[in-house]
Amino acid sequence: MSPSFNDAMLHENVHGSNTNTNTSTTPTSTTRSDRKQTKSTIQEPQLQSQGKTQDQNQKTTATTSNNSKFMLILGRPGGGKGTISNKILKDFPSFHHLSTGDLLRQHVREKTDIGLQAKKHMDNGDLVPDDIMIQLVLHDATAGDSDNDTENYKNLLLDGFPRTMEQAVALDKSLQVDLVVDLDVPVDTIVERISDRWIHPASGRVYNYSYNPPKVKGKDDITNEDLIQRDDDKPETVRKRLEAYNNVTAPLKQYYSDKGILKTFPGTKSDVIYVEVHKWLQEQMDVDDTVTE
Repeated sequence: MSPSFNDAMLHENVHGSNTNTNTSTTPTSTTRSDRKQTKSTIQEPQLQSQGKTQDQNQKTTATTSNNSKFMLILGRPGGGKGTISNKILKDFPSFHHLSTGDLLRQHVREKTDIGLQAKKHMDNGDLVPDDIMIQLVLHDATAGDSDNDTENYKNLLLDGFPRTMEQAVALDKSLQVDLVVDLDVPVDTIVERISDRWIHPASGRVYNYSYNPPKVKGKDDITNEDLIQRDDDKPETVRKRLEAYNNVTAPLKQYYSDKGILKTFPGTKSDVIYVEVHKWLQEQMDVDDTVTE
């Protein structure tokens, strides 16, 4: 799959989208765990019609009853979300990682009902509506997956969604978010990281002059062909993208901060930041374990 297509998928909701309820499709139901039953119950129309208070109470009761955590990871593009997520998954194996960018590409590639709906909007040059993105999350959070053995996971780590206030509010109607990790890496650090990235277009091999440079500057290690820098990786383009991200996500961070579930981790190196992330997350999981004993 070409880099430009990947970038388009990952970028589909940075500027928000319009909810289009006409395209809704009920997520596939498969027996998996109490978490699946919880989300199915939350989405029943009769509960939604009984008012926000009862809906919130239902979500809170259901989440604590099955002792599961739903966590988000926020941060600027290029800020190390993937690196930190991988470390969390290694150290906290009860978490199942859901990346909406990866999920969207997978559903489009496999031509699932959700993927076909999303592709119609993408082919028209439109943003993928929030309701389809939430269906995507719910489908993969609740459906069994024999390849990944998701029966063994009781906690979920969501990466790439929500990215706007509208998406956060819409997601809140179906799932209760318990923890939010906010990675605060300076813009200049990210610009330097990304602008050091060069690729071999024929193979897709990626090099970075900061930590994974080619053996010969400007040349692919295998073919000795020229490396290129994508337009999206040029400093001026990166700064514009980061500025747009900051404008959109500032209210989102405040939204979760007001709920008392967001923790911000500043820094420039993922290995250093993760020490604090691990410490905080261990405290949250210890509290959870204590409650259930």
